[in-house]
Formats: sequence, C-alpha cells, structure tokens
Amino acid sequence: MSQSLFRVIIFTDLDQTLLDEDYSCTGANPALQRIRELSIPLILTTSKTRREVELIQDELGIGRQPFITENGAAVYFPPGYLSTPLKGGEKSPPYTLIRLGKTYREIRDFVEHVRPLVALEGFGDLSAEEVAARTGLSHRMAASAKEREFTEPFLLNDEQDLPLLCDLAMKQGLKVTTGGRFHHLIGIEQDKGRAVVRAIQLLSSEGMTPLSIGVGDSANDYPMLRVVDIPVLIPRTGGPSEVPEIPRIIRARFPGSRGWNDSIQHILQSIANRDRSDN
Repeated sequence: MSQSLFRVIIFTDLDQTLLDEDYSCTGANPALQRIRELSIPLILTTSKTRREVELIQDELGIGRQPFITENGAAVYFPPGYLSTPLKGGEKSPPYTLIRLGKTYREIRDFVEHVRPLVALEGFGDLSAEEVAARTGLSHRMAASAKEREFTEPFLLNDEQDLPLLCDLAMKQGLKVTTGGRFHHLIGIEQDKGRAVVRAIQLLSSEGMTPLSIGVGDSANDYPMLRVVDIPVLIPRTGGPSEVPEIPRIIRARFPGSRGWNDSIQHILQSIANRDRSDN
C-alpha cells in the first residue's frame, strides 16, 4: 500500500450519506470492501447513539474502530486502540471516551422547562414503537436510538418556533442543530468538527499524521467538513443541497451510498496514483 493510503482515515456521517433513506449501504459495498482490504480506519461520525453505532459497525464488518456519537458529544476508543492511557478520558466499559457534550438528563430537564413555550416532541417522549414508526427503523434499532447519553433528537409542532427555541437553548448552554430527519438539542461546546479535531490529535500523538477525509450531507456535518483535509458533500435526494463555503469541498455526483462509494473510490485511487507519480 502507498505511504499516503497508509495515513488515510475516513470520518463519515451515516443517514443519507453512507446509508440510504431505507438505511441500506448496498451502493457503498465496493468502497467498503476496499477500505477493509486496506485496513483504513472508518470512524462513524453521527447523531446516532453508541449502541446504534455498535450494531452498524457489525453490519459493515469493520470491527471495533473509534467512533463519534450524538453529533460530536463523545469520541469513543475501543480497548487497546491507543498505546498510552487517554489523558482526560472517561471510562464507559469497554471503551474510553472523551466527552464534549452535556448529559442526557440535562437535555431532558431543558425540554421539560421549555415545553410550556415551545411544542416539541423528542425521542424521550416516544416509545420504541413510535420511534420506529417516525423513522422507518427496525424495532431493535429504534430501541437502540432511545439509549441516549448526551443529546435529544426532536420535531417541532411549528417550525416557526425554532428561533425562540434556539434563544432559550443558548441561555442554558445548549444549541440546536439540524440533521437529515430531525433537529437535535446538544451541548453548546460540542459539534462534529470539534470531535474530529480531538480524534485526529489523539491519533497524531500515536505517531500517525492522518490524511483525513470527511463525508456528510447536512448542516450538522459542516463543522466536520471544515476541519478535514478532504471534505465531501453528499447531495440530498430529491433536490440540490445547500453548498457551504468550505475550501476544497468535493460535491459527490450522487446521493446516499452510491455517491459515497463513487467519491471514496475516486479519492483513494487519486491518492494512490499521486504516490506512484511521485516515486
């Protein structure tokens, strides 16, 4: 393998990026196979919970890699992944994690506090069956989606209430970000970009200087895309995406897993070709 490919690390969003609207990743299978063959770290960077990520890692066949949950709330490292103890890390067996977000209890307390002013419905208000009905997830994945530690996905009864909610959240050290399907209440000190930077710093301390690729489709991915070496924007199904002002951004040609596959394959091949021409 080329020296540059040896340094590659991929951070990816899941819903409507690596996963299609039906939660399939079939279109990305060729690139996923190549990633497995090259042993490239694939760090899932998502609004999903720890338990959801574990199940998806199993489905993808990528083993236990580091991962970032709940919109950058925490960076999880599996046992033995880092050669030295993680300074400032918290134990959440079997993982060690860096936490950037609030606790779920703090988030839910805020939801109850603002409920007289803003009509919203979060995952904490719904049963697993109701989450499954709203999202199209299987019952198993819906139950896993409710195992939240740091953030709350929600829907507003009236989208015109969003500015008011954002103001109220800011006063409590929280903020609202928007993903592919839901708004999310999260800690003001967290986002995917900060979590990715922290992960890169820790991997760099292991003697590795990563060449980072980031792939996402929506506003909550933009902080991640701004801090990686190679940012990739996946278009939304059914219409053009907003294109953020991010240097060097690559616009995938297709939505979902097909666009993910096409972009990753092209980038990896370009890196390999560049190394050959330099030698």
